Amino acid sequence: MNHAAALSTNATVVSTVVSPPPRLGRVQKRRRHVVALLSTLVLLPLMLLSGSAWTDGGAMHAAIETVGLLLAVACVIGRVACTLYIGGRKSAELITVGPYSVSRNPLYFFSLLGTIGLGLMAGSLAAGATFGLVYFLVFDRLIRREEAFLAASFPSSFGAYCDCTPRWLPRLSIWRSVDEISVRPRLLLNTLRDASVFVLMFPVLESIEWAQQAQWLPVLLRLP
Repeated sequence: MNHAAALSTNATVVSTVVSPPPRLGRVQKRRRHVVALLSTLVLLPLMLLSGSAWTDGGAMHAAIETVGLLLAVACVIGRVACTLYIGGRKSAELITVGPYSVSRNPLYFFSLLGTIGLGLMAGSLAAGATFGLVYFLVFDRLIRREEAFLAASFPSSFGAYCDCTPRWLPRLSIWRSVDEISVRPRLLLNTLRDASVFVLMFPVLESIEWAQQAQWLPVLLRLP
């Protein structure tokens, strides 16, 4: 039997119920602190003091912003879809259906899209690439730590799952789902609230752009 067949459509639960080790929890918390620190000390000042090299109001500037907003919307929809399937069971069950059938880390993937979208919503391709690269470098190592934990927790099934499911970029041709899923409304609303920040940043960035045009904020750097 090949690895893909081993992951049947209904194989969502592994009998062992575990909790992440304290060390992994500390790593996850530390990563969140790093992201908050980078956002406060690097990304926010960059947004406030830099502007797009593309002409404000021009077609290219508008197109970049639109793509960024679409990525932010995709981030919200994608993260909510992931929560529908995983519903707080990340450490207790090996979820291999829905978004988790096409990517081992769809929550991180959609957050990456949203982070790239933030830079693009500022009208800058360079900002989008920089934001995305920073996010990837910070979280790729965390993902590998989490996968080591999952490999130890689910030794009989995680290897087969990894063999046929990409770590980051979804492979839509291998999508599998189930007839029913259990929804936890509180977790779903929390995810919607947190992910919506990506979309709500659009009016904030537009306000910064307006303040720069009114010369209330200096533009020290023009980014392509």
